[in-house]
Amino acid sequence: MATIRNMGGCPCPRCTNPLSKAHLVGMKNDKKARTALARVDNKRYRNLVQVAREAIYRRNYYVQSTAIERMLKPQSLVPTLVSYQRSSTCFTTGPNLWQNAFSDRLSQFGLNFFSLFVVDLMHEVELGVWKALLIHLLRILQAVDEKTLHELDQR
Repeated sequence: MATIRNMGGCPCPRCTNPLSKAHLVGMKNDKKARTALARVDNKRYRNLVQVAREAIYRRNYYVQSTAIERMLKPQSLVPTLVSYQRSSTCFTTGPNLWQNAFSDRLSQFGLNFFSLFVVDLMHEVELGVWKALLIHLLRILQAVDEKTLHELDQR
């Protein structure tokens, strides 16, 4: 739905903070960077995806070609649109173009559909790290008071 590529240059579905700066997450400037580099559903984004799609479907570039990779990988984009068909012609240009359904329907209200996606901590942190953290937190609860651990189990 977010049309964000796996293993691209930017791992977050909400911003274009590069993977090379992932080690700075949680630092003082991280929030500023995420705000400044927030993904925006705008003409530039739509045009970039559309140019890539036209290169693939009209000029016969393959999806993983160097030209397409150069266009889309830095921002972790894919040449896929979450779409519905507006006309019987699949890859037309102009007003009958296939659009991202979220963008097409929600942008008229000023909503940036990228802000709808929540970063899921359990999927962003390696499973082993998350499991070790959870076990550690459960042990802390047990050490403080066994009742708190039972209360957590009830919830």
